[in-house]
Amino acid sequence: MQFLIHKDAGEQCLKLQGDSYHHLFRTRRTKKTQFLYLRNLRDLNCYTYSIASLDKKEALLHLVSSKKTELINPPNGHLIWSIIEPKNIEKTLPILNEFNLRKITFFYAEYSQKNFKLSKERLKKILENSCEQCGRITALEIEFLNNLEEILTKYPNLAILDFNGESLKNLKEESILIGPEGGFSPSERILFKNKSVYSALNCNILRSENAAIYATLGILIPKAGINLMG
Repeated sequence: MQFLIHKDAGEQCLKLQGDSYHHLFRTRRTKKTQFLYLRNLRDLNCYTYSIASLDKKEALLHLVSSKKTELINPPNGHLIWSIIEPKNIEKTLPILNEFNLRKITFFYAEYSQKNFKLSKERLKKILENSCEQCGRITALEIEFLNNLEEILTKYPNLAILDFNGESLKNLKEESILIGPEGGFSPSERILFKNKSVYSALNCNILRSENAAIYATLGILIPKAGINLMG
């Protein structure tokens, strides 16, 4: 763990309870004499705290110092992802977070199963745990829109990951959209018939979560000056 995320990091005094307390003092056996490093994912500061008191259920922390971290690797890219089974999204989310993706917009495509519901709070917690492990100091933005029409209204310059497109290494757009397991419906294809379409040319048929990873790499790798896409 690189640091602990707490929504009130920066306050002079903090109480640690629940999962954070259990992880630090039960699992990691943190000593009362140790300093703790906290972030809030809203600013770039790392806050150093001392442990003022410690009992069986909570710890009281006092702020010692704060230091702003230079953001040398700003997040990039925008993935627009039609909703699939939540457990598959939840498994993939930490990978996309580690890749330093800037934003994900979720929506229901026509072939999405409408009984699949995502909890924004659960996704936030997964991302916080990922940030603590990988050292990311900015939050991956999560957005929800209702359907493809709303997506195209808000993001008219998006690209599509689909069949019969050109190599993803030629991607010029900032935002790329991927469909659900069943692909796009005929009516949806009409809506984006004038959009740029890219494909995973050297791959077999990708599951939606693997397409999300592939698309994210397609956005980020060219920005790093690397060419891995076929």
